[in-house]
Amino acid sequence: MEEKQITTMKDAQKLLKFFAERNNWKDVPNVDKFDHLHEELIEMSQHLRYKSEEERKKFVEENKEIFVDGIGDLFFGTCRLANQLDVNIEEAFNFVKKEIFEKYNHKNSENNLTKI
Repeated sequence: MEEKQITTMKDAQKLLKFFAERNNWKDVPNVDKFDHLHEELIEMSQHLRYKSEEERKKFVEENKEIFVDGIGDLFFGTCRLANQLDVNIEEAFNFVKKEIFEKYNHKNSENNLTKI
């Protein structure tokens, strides 16, 4: 049987809520989830630390699976954390997107993305 592909952040968050419930995991704020996300970021950054831009590009190209796995773990963990904090991940993204685009749009007006 083919596994259903998740195509939206909302679907991912709902799937992980169901997964947590099925495994009797509590969706309550948990410091461990923050630590897990921090560890994932550090693990990926260590592969690129002290390398030139060219070396970093080459390493990523040759070791893409490390970063696919790391980004996947980060997104999985971020969805779990959002559930623990009762935060709608799409609303959170759109809130921050608006703030960031407004903050940086003045630097290059032809690239104004506030309406996206």
